[in-house]
Amino acid sequence: MTEPRYVTKNSPCVDQTTDEIAVYYRAAKAGDAAVVRQTQGHVLQYAITAVEGTNPARGRIYIGQFGAFYTKHGKNCFEPKGQSSLVVPTPEVLAWAEEHPRGEVGYVWYRFEGYQALFSKPS
Repeated sequence: MTEPRYVTKNSPCVDQTTDEIAVYYRAAKAGDAAVVRQTQGHVLQYAITAVEGTNPARGRIYIGQFGAFYTKHGKNCFEPKGQSSLVVPTPEVLAWAEEHPRGEVGYVWYRFEGYQALFSKPS
């Protein structure tokens, strides 16, 4: 069998859950670290920035140059189905962002296993 020409790799945030994102950003204060994941054009890129402010009553957190995000799941308030969302700034994410400052092609930010199981035939 031949080697595949192209192998997709998992991003460092692939296993982060919405619960982990909610716990981190609901407790965040102005000045705390924040990471915005951007996935435009099949390119994975992380922007390391800081929290500018919060509005717990509305469940929002404000990130400089990126706008408002929901603390419940990290999606953008004005484009919730868009390609920018918050992730927890883990050491793995921060190291990857430093190593790939312009982003990188060939990474997935979601798991295929659960999705593919929806379409498999029962045995």
